[in-house]
Amino acid sequence: MPEQLGRIPKVLLVTNQQTTGPLWAFSLQQQKINVVLEPVPANAVRRWSEESPDLIIMDVNLDEGTTLDLIRNLRDETVMPIVLLFPARTEEFVLNAYQAGVDDVLPKPVSPSLFRAKVKVWLRHSKTPADSLSPVGAGGFQLIPSERMLITRNGKPHPLTSLELRLLYYLMSEADQVLSAEDLIQRVWGYRGEVDHTMLKNVVYRLRRKIEADPAHPRYVQTVTGVGYKFVPD
Repeated sequence: MPEQLGRIPKVLLVTNQQTTGPLWAFSLQQQKINVVLEPVPANAVRRWSEESPDLIIMDVNLDEGTTLDLIRNLRDETVMPIVLLFPARTEEFVLNAYQAGVDDVLPKPVSPSLFRAKVKVWLRHSKTPADSLSPVGAGGFQLIPSERMLITRNGKPHPLTSLELRLLYYLMSEADQVLSAEDLIQRVWGYRGEVDHTMLKNVVYRLRRKIEADPAHPRYVQTVTGVGYKFVPD
């Protein structure tokens, strides 16, 4: 059974294919994998946020542009692997899919045995924040990665997305220290060196809206102009 640190792995299967979608789900469930089936591609980002899967599989009947936009939206929110099943297309589309953020493209048709093998490989590569990060505290703030939760000094819980969690973890781990934007991008997105500063700013913006009394004048997650960011707990 492809378990990860004792957990039953979870896959988000985004598919509007009424014939093959349920078959893929059944095939994975037979391998003791927890499958969350989402039949509406537009709901993919919301379901990812709700379910926190270890792997995202996309088998969608959409035009190429819409498919690439969906991949980008997912990649903006998560570092989890994304695997795309798609009918054979030109090399240009495959390259665009990788550029948009997928980790693997499986040309259709694909055999069930190859599909399962690929899923097992990517589940081994997947590493969630809850698996890899320990709780951290700073100035009365408590970050609990296993629950994707920040507890502020007044005891109020703030649910976090995986990117918000990873960003805040590194900032809190080195509280009062300035971390460069480049360093944070490398730590939060890992191997995704093509991530730009705008994506980092978007995560900072969302994080401030959750934990700052006045996000326009942040007290805790502060910008150091021309350098990066720091977490100031006091």
